[in-house]
Amino acid sequence: MHRHKAIVLGAGGLVGQRLQQRLVSHPMFEIVAVAGSPSSAGRSLSDIPWRLDEPRPALPETIVIDSNAKDLVQQCHSMGVEYAFSGLPSSIAVKVEKNLVDAGITVFSNASSYRRATGVPLIIPEVNPHHYLEARHYCATNCTLIPLAFPVAALAKITDIQSINMRSEQALSGAGWELLFDEEALAGHVNPSIDGEAEKTAAELLHVMGNLSNQSVVPAEFPLEINCERVPRPNGHQVFVELVTGEPLNEQQIIDAFRGLGLHHDLPSRPNQAIHIVDQIDVDLHLWSDGTSFNERPEPSKDLKTGMAVVVGDLSVEGCTICFSSYSHNTVRGAAGGVVYLAEFVLANTS
Repeated sequence: MHRHKAIVLGAGGLVGQRLQQRLVSHPMFEIVAVAGSPSSAGRSLSDIPWRLDEPRPALPETIVIDSNAKDLVQQCHSMGVEYAFSGLPSSIAVKVEKNLVDAGITVFSNASSYRRATGVPLIIPEVNPHHYLEARHYCATNCTLIPLAFPVAALAKITDIQSINMRSEQALSGAGWELLFDEEALAGHVNPSIDGEAEKTAAELLHVMGNLSNQSVVPAEFPLEINCERVPRPNGHQVFVELVTGEPLNEQQIIDAFRGLGLHHDLPSRPNQAIHIVDQIDVDLHLWSDGTSFNERPEPSKDLKTGMAVVVGDLSVEGCTICFSSYSHNTVRGAAGGVVYLAEFVLANTS
């Protein structure tokens, strides 16, 4: 299989390093460059501190490029870069991603800068593949949305959604690598507030659940109440959901709907099942799921499916009210893995 030349925008951050981890042996993409902040630029990639729990993979020997460099586009063209995978902070992504797109390089972004922007598809392959458009710029969604959107999308295929009430417990890594090395935070002394997270999650859910009309998305409409908080757990976002449907469903109908969510494309990062159903969620044991099994010793640079499923459990039904909890790996499925999977999905639709 031909490997397309790619640049990773992110050298020392968690998402950037997850992108490096997932692309280093990817059958469809080849890392030919890595760009980072001024503090990383000019250094050998191997000298950048590795923030992830898993060992640093055999990344290419390269010097980190300054993502803010005026000649970034020219450097990319000289190396034959076709695709860029962005783990940049939103404030920087605004300019850098646009410059690359304007230069004919397709960008797959984890940044929030262009989410829901006109002409920039915001896609979760299992949830809204019908939003696919040919473009040079694609965005993955907020990490908190993933464990919510999967079961909601599955249920929306068999009934009307009347309302959703969701509470999240979000890992420290969702705020960046610094909290993972903060002894106070790891000991439980962490600010639970996450500014703007609830509003962002709500807007993106209605967007991905909406219809595509004349290449523009018409957002879905149903009442949402969302509360988000940070908890002293290194990885994994869990949501607790109460969902009201238009008609009563029994437990088997719900489980069948969950099991039916997914894509037919056989892509490297596609989990065996989009939703992995369990009786009760264990946040330690259930972090790395490929949809059918849990991995206690993951090697995500080699196994692209592990960590890509959403785990759903604690299911109860009473009339039209369905309660469950849902869990996913926030820096894998919710961030870098989701971005790479989106790229695979786009290439499968364009080739």
